[in-house]
Amino acid sequence: MKERLKTFLLISMVVITLVLTKKLWIELPNAISDIFSNREEAYSVSYLLSDMIIPNKYMLNFNENNHTFFYDDSSYGLWTNNRRTISNILGSKTIKTLDLSNDEFLTYDRKRSIIFYFPEKVNTYILAKALDVKDPNTIVDILPSVKSIYIYLGNEDPFFVLSDSEKNIAIYDQSIDVDKLKEQVLEIEEKKDHNYFFSMKEKYGINNEVYVPYEMQNNLPQIYVENEIRNLDDGEKKQMAEKFFNKDIDYIREIEESNGSTIYLYDQRVLKLNVNGTLEYFHSLEDIIKKRNLYESLSTSAEFISQKAGVTKGMYLSNIEDIEVDNNLGYRLSFKYRIRGIPVILGNEEVEGFVEIEVFNEHIRSYKHFIRKDMNKTVDNIIDGKKMLTSYKVIDMNYDFFTELYLEKNGIVLSEGQGLPPSEEVLSIIQDVTLSYFDPCLKDIEDELIGVWAIRTVDNLYAFDVYNGSLVYEKSQN
Repeated sequence: MKERLKTFLLISMVVITLVLTKKLWIELPNAISDIFSNREEAYSVSYLLSDMIIPNKYMLNFNENNHTFFYDDSSYGLWTNNRRTISNILGSKTIKTLDLSNDEFLTYDRKRSIIFYFPEKVNTYILAKALDVKDPNTIVDILPSVKSIYIYLGNEDPFFVLSDSEKNIAIYDQSIDVDKLKEQVLEIEEKKDHNYFFSMKEKYGINNEVYVPYEMQNNLPQIYVENEIRNLDDGEKKQMAEKFFNKDIDYIREIEESNGSTIYLYDQRVLKLNVNGTLEYFHSLEDIIKKRNLYESLSTSAEFISQKAGVTKGMYLSNIEDIEVDNNLGYRLSFKYRIRGIPVILGNEEVEGFVEIEVFNEHIRSYKHFIRKDMNKTVDNIIDGKKMLTSYKVIDMNYDFFTELYLEKNGIVLSEGQGLPPSEEVLSIIQDVTLSYFDPCLKDIEDELIGVWAIRTVDNLYAFDVYNGSLVYEKSQN
């Protein structure tokens, strides 16, 4: 009897040792170094709601003839360092407001100031909550959505202008303090290493306030990216599945497809790692959702990204769309991203964006992430000794192309001997010009990004090579 008891205890100790050893080997690598820490700078960083709602570009107006743009906040922290000032305005109970006409507001970029532009209209209440405003003031009712935030930095009393592109509200409050921002903008101005921009109205004498640069000071860095999913080994894939399902891999069903993609299944949830570089997660709805809550949905998405998916540095919310699935009401959130501060345009027609989430208040129904990693290769920034063309030059080189677009859009067929439409009409179709990278999405490794001027019209996006002016990509915006 004693021998049987000893044998039983010995077997139990062996089993416990094996279980603890397995647990150690599963958990210890994550404790020492998250599997993504070597692959993406910010995958292990908590992704807050305030990181989702950020501007996609910043305009600095030093005076009426000196303007510049930035696309990234990492160099100067223009947005990060001034979120508190903006939140104070959205929470102050002593503000005074004044309506501005569009014509009035168009003249404000001639004053010393900074303008933060969002990629789409942002719900003002959600913006306030993202900036940690406990009790938003009447601005959220006066202007329910925001496309840009203007801060006056001249010698007179500072003020803000919040705009949704149609309605503009000037905001005054004695508590506004922009002294540090003034010092920061002065420092940027005195360095004189930024690109100088002018409006098309100034350059062409047309009614178009889109800004284009005089000249480009530096070339864009050469950047190579890779398909991160294809380069994951079997162990890393399994750890990713464990992270999404919060279950040991022994409880997760695994299916290998003939093309090399891997599917993981647990309960009503599915995770698919596609060889094309796309991660897809699906979890069917468990409850009926009859009322949308945008703030709750955004918070749920931020928590999911932080805990499950990880966040890529430079990722930002670009679009919010109402959706309905089987009579359930929710949102489709789309995200874009930047590499080294420059927005990236994806050439993969199989994906709509960098990240897409279908969220129904507290429930994530689907998550789709096209993972492309900056390989951080050290290369010469000068490409074959060429110099970047300004967007002004690119527009000039492609003027006939924009003329054809104008004629087609307006259904104009020129008769023999009829003159071309004037330039102010042709160029009026241009709504935005942004320096970007184009990812052709052709190679799994060392796929070189192409520097482009992304020019948006009412209906389409056109990307022109920044070194030779050729059209490399176009996409309908409808």
